Amino acid sequence: MRVYLGLALWLCLAACSGGKAGGDDGSTSSSDDGGTMASCESFGHFGTPTTMFTLPAAKNGGYAYTDIQASFPSVDWTTLDRLYIPAGKYKYMTLGNLPKRDAARPLIITNLGGQVQVGPNDPGGNYIWSITGGSNWILTGRYDPDSKTGDASVPGHRCGAYANSRGKYGFLSDDAFATGMYLHMGVSVTNATSFELEYLEVTRSGFAGIRLLNSRAAGDAANTMANVRVHDNYIHDIASEGFYFGWTGAPPSNLLPGLQVYNNRIVRTGSEGLQVQDLGDGSHVHHNVVAYGGLHWLDNFGNYQDGCAQVLTREGTIELDHNVILGAAGALLSFFSSPEPGDGDRHVTFHDNYFADTRNLLGYLNGTATTPSTFAFNHNFFRGMDFAYQTVNPSSTDPGVVFGINPGVMGAITFDGNTWDKNKLLSGIDINGTKGTITATNNTVGTVAPVAFVASGYPNVATAKLSIWGATATLAPGKPPINYAVGDLVMYNAEMYRAKTASTNLVPRDHADAWEKLPLPTDDLRVDPSSPYAAYGVY
Repeated sequence: MRVYLGLALWLCLAACSGGKAGGDDGSTSSSDDGGTMASCESFGHFGTPTTMFTLPAAKNGGYAYTDIQASFPSVDWTTLDRLYIPAGKYKYMTLGNLPKRDAARPLIITNLGGQVQVGPNDPGGNYIWSITGGSNWILTGRYDPDSKTGDASVPGHRCGAYANSRGKYGFLSDDAFATGMYLHMGVSVTNATSFELEYLEVTRSGFAGIRLLNSRAAGDAANTMANVRVHDNYIHDIASEGFYFGWTGAPPSNLLPGLQVYNNRIVRTGSEGLQVQDLGDGSHVHHNVVAYGGLHWLDNFGNYQDGCAQVLTREGTIELDHNVILGAAGALLSFFSSPEPGDGDRHVTFHDNYFADTRNLLGYLNGTATTPSTFAFNHNFFRGMDFAYQTVNPSSTDPGVVFGINPGVMGAITFDGNTWDKNKLLSGIDINGTKGTITATNNTVGTVAPVAFVASGYPNVATAKLSIWGATATLAPGKPPINYAVGDLVMYNAEMYRAKTASTNLVPRDHADAWEKLPLPTDDLRVDPSSPYAAYGVY
């Protein structure tokens, strides 16, 4: 969550604080070898190419084609089937002015001869990998010998090999936190439309993992980023947002109609894991695992940057389903109905999702709407609401509700068939009932089983035990040192450590007497088949 959304939200969140991080351990339960729960897609996904072009050897440590079409005028960019990037390690990657292609014949951009790694880069700028322009192109690290994409040595999670996929994607963006916090994006796409990102791994970005934005200033014509597909990516150990799509500043901004986000793992982020803005008609976010968000909750760059999922909708029919959203400090889900002049009604449905573990409010609905706009929460599961946010905001108290709702959201809001483990649904409705334009039916309060993953590699402790290590609680009154208790888990430079003794400013890497280094999490975050949520999350 960026800081531009307005004082009213901050005041309301401060007044409505409630929730917890807690209970789900995300640990393994049953399992196979990671290959029998997902079918292997047949090769030939993109068909057989007939025209191919390979970029020449990089100069000065990276590629910097601000106008790739002008750089290679002999290439027929209207018909080229494959644009190959040779395997190697590059400090930076700029692919600018990509062509506008016919949807029936997209340009496939892929790695050749092994893995393409971008980063780490020297300080300066705000990205290490920038892509601009064009339409109907696909950036893919997919291993497919029939389609001549990717490489056998870096197949990613193909055939369900999630547990062995770290470092094995065709494209790896790893900035090693080169500039510290809040600079550099792992992959940035601007002024493009109708493109696809798949089989990418992004880690140790100082800002966002993947950033998508068609910029727009006052007076500019609309420049929609339509029909974008982002799927089968592994985003982990990011200083701020995992996905940061759209604009969070003042209007005007460009719509993202038809956005498709699915089968992604977004794991261990300092701010929100999933932040998708400006959603338009036909957007669909489904079957993702967004786990362990808001890990910089004590020392983030500003207040209220410590949720797990933030969704801002503008118009049309929008669906979010079968996601696992786990772990936050502030509001686990921040939802906005935020139309701009000329936008139509919104019909947004959250169904069959699992939400769990936050130190504060589980969900907050904000923005403005009038009928006939509709907002529905159907057959979702909510758990882990044990308030523990006083460290950041000592005046906050547990409101004892699952959702807070800004009175400005006046469209028809329904809660049907949801289950949660404790608290009232919202102020004015305990479980079922009616309040103004809000209707709650068929909801129950009772036991909600914690999610169980195939092989997360996460120790069997409460979600709230994990944070990103820091010396000072810069967001707490007086900025005291952060106190770590025995058993606390921290990430330091994307490595996991467990506290052996109580401490404050002992850097884990330098103090083996105080911190036990643990194996890297395997992050096979498919939901175990025995779980009631087996149909949720990645597949």
